[in-house]
Amino acid sequence: MSSNIPSPDACQGELIEKLLPGNTLLPEVTVVTVCFNPLKDGRMELFTKSLDSVQQQKGVTLEHLIVDGASSDGTLDFLRSYDNKSHDIRILSKADSGIYEAMNRGIALARGKYVIFLNSDDYYHRADGLALSLEMLEKSKCDFTFAPVLPKGPHTRFTHYHHPQRRLHKLFVTSVIPHPSMLYRRRALLEVGGYNQAYRIVADYDLTLRLVAAGHRGCFVDYCFATFVMGGISTQAATRGVESSEKMRVVRIIHREAFGTELTEEDADFLVTRGWYPRKYLSVYVASQRVISQAFCGLPKGVGYQMVRRFNYAKYYIKSFLSF
Repeated sequence: MSSNIPSPDACQGELIEKLLPGNTLLPEVTVVTVCFNPLKDGRMELFTKSLDSVQQQKGVTLEHLIVDGASSDGTLDFLRSYDNKSHDIRILSKADSGIYEAMNRGIALARGKYVIFLNSDDYYHRADGLALSLEMLEKSKCDFTFAPVLPKGPHTRFTHYHHPQRRLHKLFVTSVIPHPSMLYRRRALLEVGGYNQAYRIVADYDLTLRLVAAGHRGCFVDYCFATFVMGGISTQAATRGVESSEKMRVVRIIHREAFGTELTEEDADFLVTRGWYPRKYLSVYVASQRVISQAFCGLPKGVGYQMVRRFNYAKYYIKSFLSF
């Protein structure tokens, strides 16, 4: 796949440097926030909370790169007046074709060795999350880390965590890793060409699969530090048909390229809607588990985790044998 990441020169629009006096160190981590009219519909409080949560991060040298899609709601004036700065802030304001083009611009302009994406409504509820993820990433020599996230919405409870490591066996049939907790080596993102802008909703899922299929390794950080606020485009009922269609396309491409298996549209739909392989593809499931076991480390090793994992696998196999 060709790269979707533009050259830094091609990203120049209204790039505003807001570097703190005396802060001459290159950042270890670049936090990229993509936004468009984030102050509309009473969202200023959430946007401010997101900005503040980045500035509150401790134990890491970082920059906050805000990629704005030429907002018309006063975002630039608001950002220019934002004064709660402990870390560098850089702002690019330029019209784009969508969120994934903006995220690729963020990769191109990032000065950090590591990159993480934080949506304008999401925030870090712990101040040491990035430092712990960075420590694990450097210690493990992996290419990305991932951690539980806290979904928050009108019908969610604060104690309900999303634990991706419990569902990794489903990675090749549905998305299981929430990107607000994923810290990447920028080099790995450049190697796989960034986000596929042909997708409207599932390019983050596609990116994870392409990273794993290309041999890049992920490490689990057993620490929940990011809150994911429900209500974005991927959680809206109106876009569920688009999401399902795009996931079907992703799984067909990844199975062809990674496992040499041509899935029919019917089979791809089964995988996406049911979340498991039918019986005739159990050999592909075994191959996918081999890839997953090689690609992920840092997973819990205790008795409780092993019981949950084995229960999930057994349930998965039983469902597969009961299917067509």
